Amino acid sequence: MNARPRSDEKAHVILAAALKVLAERGYAATTVAQVAAEAGVSRGLLHYHFESKEALLARVVHASIEPSLMLLEPMLAAGTSGASIASALTRAVRGLIRTDPAVFTLVFEGWAVSRRSEMVAREMRRMFRRFRAAMEAGLIQAKARGAIDPPMPVESVAMLATALMDGLALQLVLDPELAQDEVVWTSLETSLQRLLGTTP
Repeated sequence: MNARPRSDEKAHVILAAALKVLAERGYAATTVAQVAAEAGVSRGLLHYHFESKEALLARVVHASIEPSLMLLEPMLAAGTSGASIASALTRAVRGLIRTDPAVFTLVFEGWAVSRRSEMVAREMRRMFRRFRAAMEAGLIQAKARGAIDPPMPVESVAMLATALMDGLALQLVLDPELAQDEVVWTSLETSLQRLLGTTP
């Protein structure tokens, strides 16, 4: 009766170890043996839960993006204007860069690996489609209640806003000093406001 919960707990421990090792070393330099050692499990047990290093990365990408999805919906629902939504999105990106930059590091690792791994590419597509769909749904509701008046179709705004935040995050991961520049964050917020139909 207790076998499944214990099995799930081990999978969670392995996933946390994979997240740590992949964020520190990158996919190419990470081995299954290193993840198993970090998790304190045998390689056999790791392979019982995850068939390959690719499967580990796919699950890590999922685990990294899922919390952002959970934050996005209430953030958009609480927005009373384009300015307030742009401000909330900017604070969210800034907070992640400051407190948990590994989220973006792992997503970028996933992007790179997805070019040669269909398993990782499939998970990346699925998660980003979910993120854009959640963004689009939230913006449709915001438009319906009169909070925003975007100058283009909402689906285009959702795609471009996601691309803007991801593109900035990539630069900040590569050049962390940029995150200290207030102009960077003001520019992001202003750009998001314009996408949402608000004049800064």
